[in-house]
Amino acid sequence: MAIIGNSPAMQRLRKQIEKIAKTNAAILLQGESGTGKELVAMAIHKLSERSSKEFVAINCGAIPESLMESLLFGYEEGAFSGAKKNGQQGLLETANGGTLFLDEAGEMPYLMQAKILRTLQNNKIRRLGASKSIQLDVRIISASNKNLRKQVELGNFRKDLFYRLDVIPIFIPPLRERMEDVPLLIEFFLKDFENQYHTKFSVTTGLLKKFMEYHWPGNIRELRNFIEYGVCFCEDGILSAELYEPRFALALNPTEQEIILKPKQKTKKEHIQKLLGIHGASTKGKIKTAQELGISLATLYRHLKN
Repeated sequence: MAIIGNSPAMQRLRKQIEKIAKTNAAILLQGESGTGKELVAMAIHKLSERSSKEFVAINCGAIPESLMESLLFGYEEGAFSGAKKNGQQGLLETANGGTLFLDEAGEMPYLMQAKILRTLQNNKIRRLGASKSIQLDVRIISASNKNLRKQVELGNFRKDLFYRLDVIPIFIPPLRERMEDVPLLIEFFLKDFENQYHTKFSVTTGLLKKFMEYHWPGNIRELRNFIEYGVCFCEDGILSAELYEPRFALALNPTEQEIILKPKQKTKKEHIQKLLGIHGASTKGKIKTAQELGISLATLYRHLKN
């Protein structure tokens, strides 16, 4: 999938990608789940001088800690019970000359963080059970939907590794902050499903309005899921607002439907006041409200003052 969108935020992101792709600097992509961090990482790789080599992605939160070291560094025959004959190449070695994408880096076990740090410092790796090291030339792109700086403060992430990964930080905005891109994304997904099912699909004006009013907590991934839902249940290829009534009912509770599905019928301040009514007017409630709106606490206070 290409990086879709003509919003100012996406135009800025494309310019950043074009500039940093020409370098070898480590990149830290941060943004909510479903915003397309791996797509951005792949785009950087494809535009780089490493594009002829491997792009290797690993989800640090999906691999058991006991397997992570052998998966990343590889092993020699007989390195441990159950090791394959002739051993196995690790993902770091596979990515040599190319790019390694560490998705959900904030989930990396603390002990593994130290080993990754040492690898980045020495530019060498050694398979488990091996006596010789292998010279490593790999670009690291990391991603997290957690605030890694905050994780450092909490003691969950090594400060020294954070500064190794955070050379070029890039924030990928949530979909709700670039709603003008929603029609383009819908068109892209519809074409994808048209090629898959050899059927023409269209979205009614009423449904498009609903999509433009929804806040998309699951971001681009959720939008694609919604489109696929319509493709599976529609008649004559028409995706309508009526078709999606049960889907929206499952996505939101009644209070959220009233507040979030129709935010454009209220002023921004009224919308904020409604959310504060749910979360409370305490500092904690204001923090939750700001997080739901995707804005800083300072911005929230500014809206309340105006």
